[in-house]
Amino acid sequence: MRFGMNMLLWTTRVEAQHRPILNALAEMGYDLVELPVFDIEDVGAYEQLGRQVRALGLAPLAVTALGPDQNICADDPATRKRGAAALHRMVDCAAAMGAPILSGPIHSAIGEFTGRGPTRDERARSAEILARVAERGAAMGVRLAIEPLNRFECYLLNDTASAAEFAGQVGSGAGVLYDSFHAHIEEKDPAAAISAHAAAIALVHISENDRSIPGHGQVRWDETFAALKASGYDGPLVVEAFGMALPELSAATRIWRRMFEDELALAREALSFMRARWDSA
Repeated sequence: MRFGMNMLLWTTRVEAQHRPILNALAEMGYDLVELPVFDIEDVGAYEQLGRQVRALGLAPLAVTALGPDQNICADDPATRKRGAAALHRMVDCAAAMGAPILSGPIHSAIGEFTGRGPTRDERARSAEILARVAERGAAMGVRLAIEPLNRFECYLLNDTASAAEFAGQVGSGAGVLYDSFHAHIEEKDPAAAISAHAAAIALVHISENDRSIPGHGQVRWDETFAALKASGYDGPLVVEAFGMALPELSAATRIWRRMFEDELALAREALSFMRARWDSA
C-alpha cells in the first residue's frame, strides 16, 4: 500500500519555500504527495516540481477543482467552454509533473447551487466534457478521479453510487475519488458503499469528520479500512486535512477554529495511523 499527503494543508501552490515540508514528508516515510494544480498557465513549473518531488523519493499526484466561471455543467456555453479549457490544461500540468491521477470535484464548481437537485442535462453536459478530458488524459498517462462532495459543497454528485455511475458515463479514463469526510455525511453505510463500488474507486482520501487528525474523530475507520482491504483496493491512501494556515483555504473549507497544534505533527501521526489500520484490517 502507498501512503500520501495532500499539500493543501499548507498551500494551494507548492513552491520553493515549501521544500522543507516535502523533505519532512519524505523523511517520515510517505510514498506520495498530492500537489494542487490551480495556477495552470505555467506547465513548465509543474514539470520542474515533479522532478523535485521525485528526487526526494516521493511520487506526485495532482488535485484540483473548478471555480464558478469554469462550471462544466452550467447552462451557459461560454462557462462550460472555459471549464473544458481549464481541465485540458490541468491534465497537461498533471502529465508534466508525472502524476498518474488528477483528482478532485471536477464535475462542477464548488459552492454553486441552483436550489434544486441535478438535472439529467447537467450531468450529461458535465460527463460529455469530462469524457474528452479523460481521453486526453489517458493518452498522456493521467487518469481522472472524480470526487463526489457532500450536499453543502455541491449538488451534482454527492454519493459514491452516483459518482461511480457518472464515472462510467465518462469512460475508462475516469474513476472515483472516495473521501471519508464526505462519505460520512452522505452514505448510510460507508463500508457498504466501498464494497459495492470498489471497482470504480481510483483514489481514497483519508479525512476525519472535522478535517483534523485521522483517528481523532467520528469516522468509522475500522469498517472503512476493512472494506477497502476486503475489496482488493490497491490504490493510494492520501491524507486530506485542512487547517488555518491559509485564510482563503480556511474560508473555502469552513475551518473556523484550530483543531490540531502542528501540521507536520498531524502528517506524522496520520501516517502511523494509516499504516497501523491497514496492517490490522
